Amino acid sequence: MPRQRNHVKQRRVSAEDVAQAAGVSRTTVSFVLNNTPGKNISEATRQRVLSEASRLGYTPNEDARRLAMVRHNTIGLYICHSQFVYTDAFIVRTVEGMAQTINRNRARLLIHPLTLTEESYLSLARHDGVDGIVLINAHENDPALTDLVEARFPVVAMDHLPDVLIDQVYVDNTAAARELITYLIDLGHRRIAMITHASLVYAASQARHLGYRDALAAAGLDVNDALVRYGDFSERSGYAAMMELLETEPRPTAVFAGNDVIAYGALSAARDAGLTVPDDISIVGFDDDHLSRYLNPPLTTVALPAAGMGSAAASLIMDRLTGDTPQEPSHIVLPSHISVRGSCRRIVPDET
Repeated sequence: MPRQRNHVKQRRVSAEDVAQAAGVSRTTVSFVLNNTPGKNISEATRQRVLSEASRLGYTPNEDARRLAMVRHNTIGLYICHSQFVYTDAFIVRTVEGMAQTINRNRARLLIHPLTLTEESYLSLARHDGVDGIVLINAHENDPALTDLVEARFPVVAMDHLPDVLIDQVYVDNTAAARELITYLIDLGHRRIAMITHASLVYAASQARHLGYRDALAAAGLDVNDALVRYGDFSERSGYAAMMELLETEPRPTAVFAGNDVIAYGALSAARDAGLTVPDDISIVGFDDDHLSRYLNPPLTTVALPAAGMGSAAASLIMDRLTGDTPQEPSHIVLPSHISVRGSCRRIVPDET
């Protein structure tokens, strides 16, 4: 009887395999294999990565590299949360900011909401036929980002990802949150709660949470994890988290909502609990959505230049596609400021 051939296809060795074998991160593997300058990687680590790559038979994904050479004149706006994309005012203003640059270059914009469990960005780019990606709500430990780096695929993240070698446009979320909490402290608040706008896996959520903790610590106040709740981009989650915080004793005198959508839910919960803002409790937000100034009371919030960020990201990705940018990734940091309105009040020490 003729011998049957084994048609099982051997799995291709990935950068993750090399990273695990060498005991380093995928980002370090990418830096070493791409010979990225300016990175503080010891010679011993570099040689260990090269040795493991050779031993395992690792080869770059040439299909992905070739993908980066195909031009369809289409930019993909990939958004890493799918449920509330079309009701998120920050996203809408970002698209408005991108539109002028996209139209001027006679390009197309494809909006693709994602989930954290979705397939790689490279696979999506191949399916969507996009030339470059603008990525919103990225998270630093996302292996799909490493794939983009290795493939040298044009991508701009609208988040600060210090250890990821891609173009980035962002505001300093940590500094902005720190300034906002310091404003509350200066008003006399000492028991300040926070509802994050998303899981801390997201870079912006993590940065705002860090700013909150930094400001409390700098003022000599306790950083109490019992006063932190976690939202999921939705008003509903802000409402539920606020209801929980109102049950704590003593009740917080102020609440920092990680974005304005979360603040909308928090305001509604306070009202349903029979409280008046800001007389009974102060609430602040983040983003400065258009509706925030028309609430009752108008919301004190951090104003983000969403349209400016969109415009900068679109210009950067188009420049990257036409070769008008340097090889080293660009970081564009835009300013933010506090819009002080009517949702906070000054309190005296005996009220805390």
